[in-house]
Amino acid sequence: MKQGSRLLSILLKVSEKAANIARACRQNDALFKLLVQEKSEEEKNPRFFQDFKTLADVLIQETIKHDIEKEFPELSKEVRGEENNIFSNAMGETITIKVCSTIKETTKLLAKVMDNDSTTAELLAIEVHKDIESLDLPVVAEVPSDFDINVADLGIWIDPIDSTADYIHGGEKEDDATGIHLSGLRCVTVLIGAYSKSTAIPVLGVVNQPFHTSMDTRWKGKCYWGCIENDIGKCSISKEPTDKKVVVLGRMEDAAIKTELLNAGFTLVEAAGAGYKILCVALGEAEVYILSKKSTYKWDTCGPHALLRSLNGGVIEFQSFINDDSNYLDVKYVSTSNNFSNSNGLIAYRNPEILQTLKSILYK
Repeated sequence: MKQGSRLLSILLKVSEKAANIARACRQNDALFKLLVQEKSEEEKNPRFFQDFKTLADVLIQETIKHDIEKEFPELSKEVRGEENNIFSNAMGETITIKVCSTIKETTKLLAKVMDNDSTTAELLAIEVHKDIESLDLPVVAEVPSDFDINVADLGIWIDPIDSTADYIHGGEKEDDATGIHLSGLRCVTVLIGAYSKSTAIPVLGVVNQPFHTSMDTRWKGKCYWGCIENDIGKCSISKEPTDKKVVVLGRMEDAAIKTELLNAGFTLVEAAGAGYKILCVALGEAEVYILSKKSTYKWDTCGPHALLRSLNGGVIEFQSFINDDSNYLDVKYVSTSNNFSNSNGLIAYRNPEILQTLKSILYK
């Protein structure tokens, strides 16, 4: 198996391990209430009045980092995510969350966060240290064995739980006309994207939906992957998109943009989760995701961007698109500062032909 295929296989397995942790935290009410911790003012996303960081977020991120670095030591300093790994317990102690060498050691560390609840800490530690087999993965398409990649040129962005507010509050809500989920656990995703440092463009991505299907009060997930080598894409999503004239948006999108799209005959759906909205475009459930604001980050878009690229689509900067009659810029993932936002907004698409239609509507 070539290096790219091996890395993709690792990312799929660790995304499912992450999904297992997310489900374990969410389905145990006592544990879930114990885990939620409000973010500091510096960490808050301006879109939300309240924004939360959970132990699940931090533990998933550190688990993903640990498992990637174990298989690819050369990536040890190249894996970046949304959360820091500092957590405080009820006693005011500050604890650095990490994956230890054994289940026993990880249990002991997690118990410090959970008021010495060793029983529950052990349940989480077991998930952290569990070996995920390929047969455990809820993915349709088999990973190709011939995908090659220069691992030394890679950087990785991860979002351990995208749409944390929906992860915390639940409250399933679906748009009857399109079947797109507006809010709730189905909008929650685990996002892992690898980009080329020399081009700043995604080349490999995994999107895992931990809460895809509910069966007998238990949740089952679904996982998608995409990769690109020499401009040739392979993806677990195969069905062709249909011309549904559906646009997914955030809840706070500009009213003037909505009006222009409605006047052009588009159906607008306001859904939660940047990762989920881009996934809707990749699956052909929406033609495009438009965001005029700078409220997403590199970790939100890198993984699902790779899925779109593998399907001949992409994610471009909204501002460059509407301000230039002839050109646009891809969202890039190399960051030279601590500002990781997609500051020029974005347009995510699967069929490039939609861009010309949007240009006629939005370009002024």
